[in-house]
Amino acid sequence: MSRIFALDELGTSRGRVIPTRPIREIPDIDIDLDIDDLSDSDVEDKKEQETQLQVGEVYNSYETLKRTLINEEFSPEILEFQDRAINNLDKLIQEQNAISSEMLLIRERKPFGMLLFSDIDRIKYIMEKYLLCRRVKIENQVLSILSSPIYKGRLSEAELRHAEDYKKLLEDYLKAELGNKLPEDCLEDGVIKTFEKRPDLSKPVFCRVIKPLVPKDSQDTNLKHEPGDVIMDKYMYMRDALEDKSVELI
Repeated sequence: MSRIFALDELGTSRGRVIPTRPIREIPDIDIDLDIDDLSDSDVEDKKEQETQLQVGEVYNSYETLKRTLINEEFSPEILEFQDRAINNLDKLIQEQNAISSEMLLIRERKPFGMLLFSDIDRIKYIMEKYLLCRRVKIENQVLSILSSPIYKGRLSEAELRHAEDYKKLLEDYLKAELGNKLPEDCLEDGVIKTFEKRPDLSKPVFCRVIKPLVPKDSQDTNLKHEPGDVIMDKYMYMRDALEDKSVELI
């Protein structure tokens, strides 16, 4: 993540006059002062550490979302929503948009503003693709998701509202199209249930091992998959390892 420098920071330090602090007379009073609290270097170090932590957190959020997107695409079931990563990146986009818009107004900094806009578009692409992937999965499995407390707990508030609205839309459509053709008792359970699509947990998936992993059906605990190994197995055998980040889908 590149840092945006102010114009005065890009210049050289030659010829600059560093103002000196005025000398202040200290009153003859016994005051217990904490020198550490008054140290300018400590304040600057603290600010620098906070900036590094913020940059690191944003970078981790971007990498986490890229990795989660791949897991979401190849997983047959809905996974946990990455709300923290989405919130961090959304906040970053808003801040970078404001900075890049100001840079485009300055001729000398316009190229940097354009590069910043490209970086924003790259982050937006990953976010939108992640949200769209989850939306498609929610609409395909809406009945199964809403009937399972575990799956419902993995949705964001906006996704949960969309799932409930989509289910109602589906039910209204079926009743309008088939209401005069089938008995009333068939509409409540039979017809609606036929549109229920459950995740296929027996689907084979490819995984890359991140932590040493003992095969699911192995009797020998000394036999382990080592980090970097690529294995193929049924998703139902890999879902626990995926949850504790022992493997990643590929």
